[in-house]
Amino acid sequence: MDQNQFLTSLRKLNIIVRLDDDGNLDVEGARNALTPEILEQIKEWKNGLVSYLKSIKEHTVTSKDIPVAPVQDSYPLSSSQMRLWLLQAANKGSVAYHISNTLPFTGELDPSKYGQAIKAVVARHEILRTVFREESGGVVRQVVLPADAVNVKLAYVDLRGDKQGRKTAERMIEEDSRRPFDLSTGPLFRIMLFRLDEAQHLFYYNMHHIISDGWSMNVLSRDVLHFYELYTNGGDATMPLLPLQYKDYAVWEQEQLATAAYSRHHAYWLEQLSGELPVRSLPSDKIRPAVMKQDGYGLSTFLGRELTDKLLKLCQDRQGTLFIGLSALLKALFYRYTGQEDIIIGSPVAGRDHADLEDQIGFYVNTLALRTQFSGADSFIELLDRERDVLLGAYEHQSYPFDRLVEDLDVRRDMSRSAIFDVMLVLQNQQAQDRNTTGISQPEEIREEGPCAVKFDLLIEFNEAAEGLQLFVQYNTGVYDKGH
Repeated sequence: MDQNQFLTSLRKLNIIVRLDDDGNLDVEGARNALTPEILEQIKEWKNGLVSYLKSIKEHTVTSKDIPVAPVQDSYPLSSSQMRLWLLQAANKGSVAYHISNTLPFTGELDPSKYGQAIKAVVARHEILRTVFREESGGVVRQVVLPADAVNVKLAYVDLRGDKQGRKTAERMIEEDSRRPFDLSTGPLFRIMLFRLDEAQHLFYYNMHHIISDGWSMNVLSRDVLHFYELYTNGGDATMPLLPLQYKDYAVWEQEQLATAAYSRHHAYWLEQLSGELPVRSLPSDKIRPAVMKQDGYGLSTFLGRELTDKLLKLCQDRQGTLFIGLSALLKALFYRYTGQEDIIIGSPVAGRDHADLEDQIGFYVNTLALRTQFSGADSFIELLDRERDVLLGAYEHQSYPFDRLVEDLDVRRDMSRSAIFDVMLVLQNQQAQDRNTTGISQPEEIREEGPCAVKFDLLIEFNEAAEGLQLFVQYNTGVYDKGH
């Protein structure tokens, strides 16, 4: 067993070994995992581990290594942006790649100062004034517009005299969500402020995914409210300058794809997805359309606290996380319906390994293709352990862009489905602020969320909440009916 295999065995026990700033070995893990026997083994391996981790560190880029890009008229797209641009170009007018959020606000509010706050945020984050243009030779580049050239207007709607104010706001939000963005002209986000009564407001944000992700929505909300408070209190409406902008990350990412660290990530994923890739075949009465459409429908429910706690305890007993348990459950369910013993699902990761990216707005999220090969004769515990190994390996190599991986694999493009996997699994640690299960009185009672735009056959999203696990499912209506 070499150092890498020993570290892998420790990770299976949720024990993390790394180097601190002084180059000394730092060990983290639960008390019951760090047994005297394990600690003795780590002590025996100490010198070899220090040398091995130092060699990795020399080939691994840190946040300090992301430089500010030289000033240019335009900049390259990140791998994720390029694939999204191609998808949008192939589906003109699509709204499947919109990200929106609705936030309630209680108290007095000055719309003019809120509008000022939005302008300040646009000036702070270059990505909010970035557009995407095809240059000579068909090369697509991102162009950062000057702050004074971007006309982002706050749409303020006063509904105090409307007895159906909340429903009117929801109808207007639905209408806006179906208005496409023009990637070449921008702006690529819209904000609306609804006043429902004297002290109740709704903030609505709608952004194109090519400049944003879920994390970014929280950054946007935070910065707008921060500037609003500064303007309202008459203070100095400034924030510390961002050390980086998204264009700097995009330039850096493209350069990193040729480094030794990324070569190791590349080799890992090629091995994981080697051979013939499985095509999931859940039963359906419908014939799959030759070209995948993005028409979908949403359903929601929740799993009670007792059932959730039982699953969580089972995962913890096997040194796993709740997500590992949910992923294993989903693959066990798919096996029951299909008999397939080789299953791939997708799952997003934040993609912000560098500290300087935490306060950024941009498309940083990456996707992991989680492939599990097992036997139908395995017990669920065996599947759970196997899934834990799959997840740990994927997390270790999560910085390699999924969109670049699709190119590397040279997968034959099938216009009837998404590349590599058809199901996306998401676990949110906190309940999404624009979603709730109000109106569901019993666990497993199903509520209809209505029509929606989809990118996959199935999107399965869990949100941890006080009452248990909230479950949201979006399915492609061209592939499935609600009763199947």
